[in-house]
Amino acid sequence: MATSVLTLPVASIQNTFPEVLQEVEDGIIQSDKFWVSCYKTSERSVHAKVSAELDDRDRNLVVLKVIEDDVEISKDASGNYTIACEPLNIPPTKVLTPYQEYKDQERSNPARPHRITAFDVSPDSSRFATGYLDGSIFLYPTSAVPLSACPRKRLLPQSIDITKMRTTSKPHLSGVTSLKFFPSSRVLLSTGLDFSLTILPAELPDGPPSGARVLPVRTLRAHTRPVTDTAIIALGRNIVSASLDATVKLWDVSSGAVLSSLPTSASVTSMDLGARLPVPPDGDDAVPPPASDARELPDTAAKVVFCGLQSGAFELLDLGFKKSVYTSPMSGGGGAITSISYAEAHNLLATGSDTGTVTVYDTRALGTPLTAFRRLDTAVADLAFVIGGTEVGLAVATSDGLPYIASVVPEGPAVHAELVGVDCDPVQNVTVRREGGHMDLWSASDDGVVRRYVL
Repeated sequence: MATSVLTLPVASIQNTFPEVLQEVEDGIIQSDKFWVSCYKTSERSVHAKVSAELDDRDRNLVVLKVIEDDVEISKDASGNYTIACEPLNIPPTKVLTPYQEYKDQERSNPARPHRITAFDVSPDSSRFATGYLDGSIFLYPTSAVPLSACPRKRLLPQSIDITKMRTTSKPHLSGVTSLKFFPSSRVLLSTGLDFSLTILPAELPDGPPSGARVLPVRTLRAHTRPVTDTAIIALGRNIVSASLDATVKLWDVSSGAVLSSLPTSASVTSMDLGARLPVPPDGDDAVPPPASDARELPDTAAKVVFCGLQSGAFELLDLGFKKSVYTSPMSGGGGAITSISYAEAHNLLATGSDTGTVTVYDTRALGTPLTAFRRLDTAVADLAFVIGGTEVGLAVATSDGLPYIASVVPEGPAVHAELVGVDCDPVQNVTVRREGGHMDLWSASDDGVVRRYVL
């Protein structure tokens, strides 16, 4: 599995540059500057100042002038800016700013922000949930994105104060490790460092929240170490959980019973669920035996679970055969697998490690990676495929606060877009949702802010 790890560049920009441009455009200030920096491991960094000022003739046009010549910045047809840097071979790369920023003033106070440790957006994009180190979970409504969002007319994000909109719960004794909405968008599955899973109502109140804590309708206990990730099968009568106790468990939600407990070769840090591969890696029969427990749904037998392991490998479990069918060699980039994502329709699997390496596989030939890449030596916190037609990208959340979207198919790997807005705070979660005619990318970070990008 010896695959060379490609190094991708970083094109970063002052996170407040939209404010600078807006103040100049509004005539509040005559001109101002912001910085642009480009990096690539083992190469000389490039730093530039960009001056923003109103055009002499068209007073509605903001003109950008790069003080150093090594960086180029321009505006594309979609209303976003691009950065290019010839010395580091960086082609024009999109700089995406959030369309919306959701701020709970008590949780995103810059003087004492509450780190968001778990996050999810409902399938219908009507609400999102955030989890914290103290075991609490907050549920918030979202605001719609108008169809006029593309192309962007203003780069400044819509700032939404959600302080008084939250519905609260505290189902865990310590940190929340994952959150997943059920397909109905009205129920939430959470996991924690306290070894438990909980099922929470996720209904939005008709009026202002009452302030009373929402209690779990069910608490599931069987793991002996922190639960790290979950997956929901079909409508949610069966769920799957992964843990640092080196097991993956299949649950019946109604009874709270464990239907199966599958051992893994190492502690599981992340997982993703999907349909069984057309050709099982172990060469066994593709048709599993009937389930021995009537509480196991027929849909469950057709599923596999990809597990990211602390050992640096990933493992494939077959829920129909109730066994491990493949374990990869250790990651070529070294380090534990911290995130894993399965794009079933495109036969792609991506893993991210705590050393910053992202590896992409064709699930029909798991033994040889398609590609591997990294930017800086900082942990990959989360991955989410971004799929539009025949183009496949990968959103990468990183502990250095420099999240990005990498292009994977048909060309790649390359940096497709930089996600701007965070000021050096680790980004722990990325989630992709399609709403109406546009695709949204959501992120949550250690500054306590939830950001929504329109792709």
